[in-house]
Amino acid sequence: MPTENTHTIWIVEDDPIFKESLEDLITMTDGFHLGHTANSVEKAIQAFGIKENPDIILEDIGLPGLSGIEAISIYKKLFPNVLIVILTIFDDDERVFEAIKAGADGYLLKRAPGSEIIHNLQQLIQGGATLSPPIAKKVMNMLVKPSQQKTIKNPLTKREVIITKYLVDGLTINEIADKLVISKHTVDTHTKNIYKKLHVHNRSNLATVAIKKGLI
Repeated sequence: MPTENTHTIWIVEDDPIFKESLEDLITMTDGFHLGHTANSVEKAIQAFGIKENPDIILEDIGLPGLSGIEAISIYKKLFPNVLIVILTIFDDDERVFEAIKAGADGYLLKRAPGSEIIHNLQQLIQGGATLSPPIAKKVMNMLVKPSQQKTIKNPLTKREVIITKYLVDGLTINEIADKLVISKHTVDTHTKNIYKKLHVHNRSNLATVAIKKGLI
């Protein structure tokens, strides 16, 4: 059973071998509790309100029935605070952007070692970004360079630009507060203002919008 210091993980994966390896990985990691596993989105949805609510859902894209990307908005409606990490063999441009636009909080490749997956989940819980290095590089390459765009008035203040850069780099709220010698509450307030100004809801969206518009 989860405790106050553990985070509940759900796994939605139809490959039995990979699902079993993820189950073992989560079970053996301190601070994580395996709350539920399912081999389809539909079965995962049925478990909401029955199993303990997840803090993070790890799921594949290519699932039978509803796809992992189609499921994101459904999960968010059922449990708004859940963090969703796409874990897949695919790293093509279209799927990456579809997942980010749908509201995924992270996108990791299945070929990533278990230690990298756990590290990224821990960073995500602390407020960091969760993108495998190859995916992060691909996102950067996919975005239009600021110099190729029309000049856009930056809606962010100088302090907000600095905080945005730190957020995109994956720093936690506490780490940003330490760097800027300000309170965690102040950083949190700036972060909420940044999200509101740029019309984004998570760090993946923030990185895409900020870099594409040349705001940082």
